[in-house]
Order: sequence, then C-alpha cells, then structure tokens
Amino acid sequence: MHPSVAFAIDDTEDWQLPLAGPGLLLNVPFEGHWRQSPSLHFEAAPNYRLRLMSGGQPLLWVRIHGWWDLCGFLRGNASAPWGLPPLSAAEVRAVVHAPGTERWWEAWMWHLGRAIAHSEHSVLHAGRWCLRPLLATSAPGARRYPFSTMGWQFGQPPLPPHSPEGVLRFERFRVEDWRDLGESSEERMRAGAMMPLRAPSPEDDGRVKSWRKRARDGTLPPVLLLYVDLLMKWLVLDGYDRVHAALLEGVTPPLLGLWPVHDEALPATPERNQGSMQAAELLLREGETPALIDRVNRMLRVNHAQRRRGTVTRGWPLRGGVEAWRAEVLASRRSNPFQADAHDWDWFVSSRD
Repeated sequence: MHPSVAFAIDDTEDWQLPLAGPGLLLNVPFEGHWRQSPSLHFEAAPNYRLRLMSGGQPLLWVRIHGWWDLCGFLRGNASAPWGLPPLSAAEVRAVVHAPGTERWWEAWMWHLGRAIAHSEHSVLHAGRWCLRPLLATSAPGARRYPFSTMGWQFGQPPLPPHSPEGVLRFERFRVEDWRDLGESSEERMRAGAMMPLRAPSPEDDGRVKSWRKRARDGTLPPVLLLYVDLLMKWLVLDGYDRVHAALLEGVTPPLLGLWPVHDEALPATPERNQGSMQAAELLLREGETPALIDRVNRMLRVNHAQRRRGTVTRGWPLRGGVEAWRAEVLASRRSNPFQADAHDWDWFVSSRD
C-alpha cells in the first residue's frame, strides 16, 4: 500500500500574496513512489536549459539567457498534456455554498486537493506543498523581471498571478525580452503572468459554452495554477475552458494556486529585531487604530520570525545535457516546421552559454 498525502490547514500570513482565504498544506511522504519524479516535472541541463515533461513526453523547452536578458519557449507536440479528470455537472452542483465565501473555497480546495493527491499522473513529489485561493492583480502593477541573476534569490514567495488572457495565446515559439521596462502587454509579459500548456478550445466548444453560463452567474469553479519560480510564471494545470469562458464573459476566473513549500532557517539578528521595534514605535505614533495595530503586529511577526517560507521548483537532470536538449529542439522544428525570427531562433538553439 502506497503512503498517502496528509492534509493540514495553512493560514500563513507571510506569503506576500493577495489571498482569498486560508488554504491547505499537502504533506507528501518521502517514501514509495513519491520519491520519484512525478508525471509532470521539469528537467534541467547546464546554463538554464529546461524541459517540461508530461508522462514521458516533452511539453515545453525553455532557455534563459545567462544574465536573464531573454527567455525563449518552444512548445512540444505532446497530444495529452497533464490534467485532472474533467469536472462533472454533479461535482459542480455539489458545491452549494455562496461563491467566493470561505466555505466555497474550502469545498473546492478539498475537492481539487484530493484529485491532485490521487491522480495517476501526479504533479506532486516528496515534500510539502501549498494550495491557496489567490486574487489576480493588474498587469501594469506586476513586478518586472530581475535585471540579472544577482537580483534573484531562491526561496522567495510566489508572485501574484495576472494576465489570464495570456492563456489564449499559444505560439509554438516565443522569446521574451526580460530587460523590457515598458508596460505589460501581449508582447511584454511581466513576472507572475499566467501561461498555458495547451492550445485553447474553440469558442463554440460545448464545455466552453457550458462554463460561460457558470461565469455569468458567478458559480465558475476555480482554475488550478502551478507556480514555477525560475520562470516566475503560473502554469495552468486545470481549467483551460473555464479561463476561456470567464474571459468571454468579461470576468476574472477564480484562481487556486499550487506551489512547493521551501522553509529556510534564518539566523538571529539583534540589529534587525531592534530596527523593526523602532519602526513599530514610529508607526504607532500615528494613532493606535485597530487596522494599524494589526499591520504592526504582522510586521513584527515577519521580522522576528526564525524561518522564511518561500518556494523552489525542483528539477531533475536532463539526460544528455545541453547537446540532447539542442538535438530535441532542432528535431522538433524539422518534424513540425514553423516561422521564427532568425535572430531569436539562432540564440535559442546556440550551444554557446
């Protein structure tokens, strides 16, 4: 009998995300099949070459520039990317709570959390995971990419999700300029953007039509996202047609985020503690309102914490390294030709660092 995933309530306040309520912690055992790579996982070769696998098939090849100036994406030809079983009408009707309430979120978190844990094509590996309801932010207010690897620190909290409309854009090959300081747009996707793993269904697809009715009356089930910290993006794991339906109805779909939890011990620093106490005293001079006291308490808890909670996406070695990655990328374009900017493509497939 395989060891099972244990669930616990997560009310962590220092995720630094716009949250819609408490979430769940999924504690995955460090034994049995959980020690192996899951069905959906990243593989890494030197110098930021990545490959996203689904059931043994490549879904995506990624290259990040050494100084994080550029990031290129090439989609694979896998016909069946990772996904949960489709939600049935009975499962949707079973959630009778008012949409957006804590009870509604709780019902959907437990339903989708169990589905993730019991899936034959798992995305989970050994360790702790967080599943939380999220609030989307506006694209113009999203964080820009770091200027270089010197500005990046592993183990940070996930970034707020934004730009669900990007799920409907499914180019075969794309290179993003991470140096671009212009406003976020279809061509400039800032950190935290939502990203698809498959092409959208047609607008007249039956499931898209049925979800549009749910989007109109506010009962649309949440879309499941997975955060990838190195890419600083949210991958859509489940709910493509729900995203499409919500956008067609002019509403933002409810979002449920999943990410691996990384806990890091912090050394005791008296100077930091003294500084936070002085900051608290200055803030309280403005008047001890309940909101201000709550803000100060949160600040003190974060600054006096002896552990920092963030996320790190795990990657497995890509057998054959850079040359195997290049050979697959070149073979993919030969077998399924597509147009690409020559400069972008030459950089993407170059063997140089």
